[in-house]
Amino acid sequence: MNILKQAAMVMVLAVGTAGLAEAHHAGNSQFDGNKVLPFQGVLEKVYSGNPHGYLYFVRTLPNDQQQHWVFETDAILAMHRAGLSVRNDLKIGDSFSLAYNPALDGSNGGNLVAIQIKSGRVIAFMTKNNVETAKKLLREKLFNNDTQNSQGPH
Repeated sequence: MNILKQAAMVMVLAVGTAGLAEAHHAGNSQFDGNKVLPFQGVLEKVYSGNPHGYLYFVRTLPNDQQQHWVFETDAILAMHRAGLSVRNDLKIGDSFSLAYNPALDGSNGGNLVAIQIKSGRVIAFMTKNNVETAKKLLREKLFNNDTQNSQGPH
């Protein structure tokens, strides 16, 4: 009888947890997961939180105006598992190239898909497919000196 109770408890917990995870992860209502865009900017601030963190960037446009951008990240533990050390790899004042899903409201920012750190390594989040997509995007759009392609939706 204990085995049946344990199995039932596992089933209840699994269903309940899946429901909570689905309810929390409403990324489709905030970001366009069908688009992956490039971005280059200087890191201003890092907020490492749970379940998400945020990276704040500034980018200077050709007319010397500054744009401020914010990108939502995975939780610090998920970033660490992906190979990113917030403490060692994300230095304030350093320039970064990244790929992101744009915000649906048109604001300057989105959901971080991948980031290229100082060593040149590209670290992708969420799915394995993001690694190849991000590497291709970073290669083709960020490093071809075409500023139109690197400025995102604005």
